[in-house]
Amino acid sequence: MDFETIIRDAGRQHRKVRIQFRGTASTEYDREMEPYAIRDGQLVAYSLYRDEFRTLPIADITGVDVTSRTFTPRRMVEL
Repeated sequence: MDFETIIRDAGRQHRKVRIQFRGTASTEYDREMEPYAIRDGQLVAYSLYRDEFRTLPIADITGVDVTSRTFTPRRMVEL
């Protein structure tokens, strides 16, 4: 299963995900997020680390783990 499908399924179930992704200068990050939408190759998610909505290129994602924790949507989930 590809990352986009995993993220869409988690978002529809209001489940938080841990996403591993490449940042600038080849830095790897691991963040817990609430997925809300995928548009034009970008994940729109609420970052629990930053405490704000962020966008992330799907191409930069290197791993996705769906957690057992759920979230109450802060806005409409469009997945």
